[in-house]
Amino acid sequence: MNAAAPTSPNQILAATADNCTLVAVDGAATFKLAAAFKQAVQAARLAGSALVVVDLAGCRSMDSTFMGAIAGLAFALRKDDVRLTLINLSPHAAGLLKGLGLNRVLKTYAAAELPPGLGDLSLLVKSLRPVEAEPTDNHELAALMYDAHETLARVDPQNLQRFKDVLAFLREDLKRF
Repeated sequence: MNAAAPTSPNQILAATADNCTLVAVDGAATFKLAAAFKQAVQAARLAGSALVVVDLAGCRSMDSTFMGAIAGLAFALRKDDVRLTLINLSPHAAGLLKGLGLNRVLKTYAAAELPPGLGDLSLLVKSLRPVEAEPTDNHELAALMYDAHETLARVDPQNLQRFKDVLAFLREDLKRF
């Protein structure tokens, strides 16, 4: 009788060295991980990283909130002259990003493909540690989700139509808090 292999929890892992931060997504990248992802990227900014590499090799799926958070951080990092690059995208993940128009604002690389000039990441991979995000209350979570979907609408006007009901719901939710 074969026991099912234990599944790792959905989590964000990060490590920084030599002006580069590696952020790895392990499991399903949902709104539940968006706060930890944002925290990891903020830490990279504070550490002075010139490059943030997001490794999606372990990412099984992404929801719109997580993709909107990625886009929002990409815009914020550009202001600080920090590059954000996504690597090891599965065809499914690439399709999700393209479907929302994010391929126009993000540098992405398929599995086994790396950006030119990116050095050896093995030291960073060995140094990866889980990012423990501060617990978010309902208001913070609603605000994060609203911001993510608003960013998606800015990326591609078609997303406004796609997410108008979500934005309306979240706007009402924010008024309740």
